[in-house]
Amino acid sequence: MSSPPLFLLINPWITDFAAFDLWAKPIGLLVLASLLRDGGCGVRLIDCLDRRDPFTNSHPEILPGMDKKFGAGKYPRMRLAKPGPYSDFPRYFYRHGIHPESFRRKLLEIEKPDLIWITSSMTYWYPGVSEAVRLAREVFPGTPVWLGGIYAKLCPGHAERQSGADRIITEDISGLPKMICETTGYRVRNASTWGDFNAWPFPALDLLKPGLDYAPILTGTGCPFRCPFCASARLQPRRARFGAERIFNEIARDHYDFGIIDFAFYDDALLIDAEYTLKTVLEKIAEEGPAIRFHAPNALHVRALSRDWCDLLHAAGFKTIRLGLETTVDGKSREWGGKVNTEMYLDAVENLFGAGFSGDDIGVYLLCGLPGQTPEEVTESIGIVRQSGVRPHIAEYSPIPGTPMWDKAAAISPFDIRTEPLYHNNTFYACRRPDFTYEDMVLLKREARSKKREERPVAGSRE
Repeated sequence: MSSPPLFLLINPWITDFAAFDLWAKPIGLLVLASLLRDGGCGVRLIDCLDRRDPFTNSHPEILPGMDKKFGAGKYPRMRLAKPGPYSDFPRYFYRHGIHPESFRRKLLEIEKPDLIWITSSMTYWYPGVSEAVRLAREVFPGTPVWLGGIYAKLCPGHAERQSGADRIITEDISGLPKMICETTGYRVRNASTWGDFNAWPFPALDLLKPGLDYAPILTGTGCPFRCPFCASARLQPRRARFGAERIFNEIARDHYDFGIIDFAFYDDALLIDAEYTLKTVLEKIAEEGPAIRFHAPNALHVRALSRDWCDLLHAAGFKTIRLGLETTVDGKSREWGGKVNTEMYLDAVENLFGAGFSGDDIGVYLLCGLPGQTPEEVTESIGIVRQSGVRPHIAEYSPIPGTPMWDKAAAISPFDIRTEPLYHNNTFYACRRPDFTYEDMVLLKREARSKKREERPVAGSRE
């Protein structure tokens, strides 16, 4: 192909019992869009999770979305028949995002692409992926469809059988220019930069306008820890960080060019090894930068939260703090990676309070339902978090293929999690067992959400 190809990028629907837009943008797809454009290709994007789609929000079949604080909110949703594996599960099932007819109309507005590239997220959201593939094929028969993202990497065999895509992308990003050339005949002019993290362009946020309420920020990839329940090491095996100037310039671009006030960090280990990168950026923003707000929906590592770091986070405009405590049971903490202990956690909370954060700003993720864990252990952790003056958030266990805990989860689950990704859904809780039932999970979630009075502890107290 002598002329540049046109790529259609699609962010598919979420199909689940519930979903909430907690600053969730397809940052990988947006970086891909920028790389393709810099390489000379044409790019179009359809976001099936657009909360602002006028056709969708006025359609009688749709329960409209709802705006919440700081740009987050509820997706519009449409009730669906439950897939077979969920037939007896006592929850309604939804397609979250735009109406399928709106998707079809958006497809018809685009000239025929040379390649369709669809991303994916949770493994158990694959029905939305398959529907996007099917509808795209109806409008553009004969156009190759590639599928990448988390589901494609973690369940490539299932994706090959069920998604309908022509190719499942599991290769490293550095090898994608060669694949593009083999498929389209076009050599992207920036092939050498694809595998160089520090050469990546800013994500193509302009493709999401006008429904752009917040911006995702990624300061680095990978995580130095290897927790047995987490797939980070498999999805991002290399640890890399952007420099301070690059991070600051992206924030400035998003704020001044797009009017963004709310920024959400997507890093798995935001504060680890950040002394000469993120710290420098936040110091500059605290001293002279614009009035913006930062959010950390991915858990911050407790061990990094010294008083100096907490003071800086507050001064730079952080409004949402989430901590990864996971458990207060020492034996379990060591078994699950040894990143944090209760004493370390209490010191971090004290530092956050001392810096000016309130209990409403801080939430703590507690893992729930892991193999070998008991309900009593979770109850203990909920109590300690409440006593520290902040809010516990239950993170229900989702069995993830390829993680160190996967085989143990498959052995105890009464469901076939190896062949059916729908059973990975943390709401469904497929690893239920006689000593940790689904009803136990429901009660623990209710306990964590209850509005019990939370007393801020006296500084220095451990009672």
